[in-house]
Amino acid sequence: MGIDLLRCDDRLIHGQCIVRVISDGNIDHIILVDDFTATSPVMANIYKMSVPPTVTIDLLTCEAANEKIEEYANKDAKTLVLVKDPCVALALQEKTDCLPKELNIGPMSNRNDTKKFTFYAYLLENEVQACDALTEKGIRVYFRQVPDEKEIEWVDVR
Repeated sequence: MGIDLLRCDDRLIHGQCIVRVISDGNIDHIILVDDFTATSPVMANIYKMSVPPTVTIDLLTCEAANEKIEEYANKDAKTLVLVKDPCVALALQEKTDCLPKELNIGPMSNRNDTKKFTFYAYLLENEVQACDALTEKGIRVYFRQVPDEKEIEWVDVR
């Protein structure tokens, strides 16, 4: 068990994530890493209330996440580490060896100055650079919205 999935999804927890990623993946615990959400009591409460009652959640800043990731790496709980963008995933990968050596990129909204990589994933230049840096570190980067969907490799769309 331990850390089962490192996932990037700019909406963090939403219907598709709850039904397909968390439920289908039998996730027991979520470590949500986002500075804004972790420091906003209103947002933190929204996300805490949005997870199924059988799932526990920690909301942490990037700086504070490492300790919790290392704690859950050795626990008997299927754990999802959830981030908003690949830059945070890169920062976490640089801090610990406890994460899976892969990043699943789910939905990333079309924003100003983004480039389209899949029909559901648009990345800013700094996010592209983070994916490149992850790949250079030997970390597999791939796109997949839901568990039964075909994976699209970063190296194939880059």
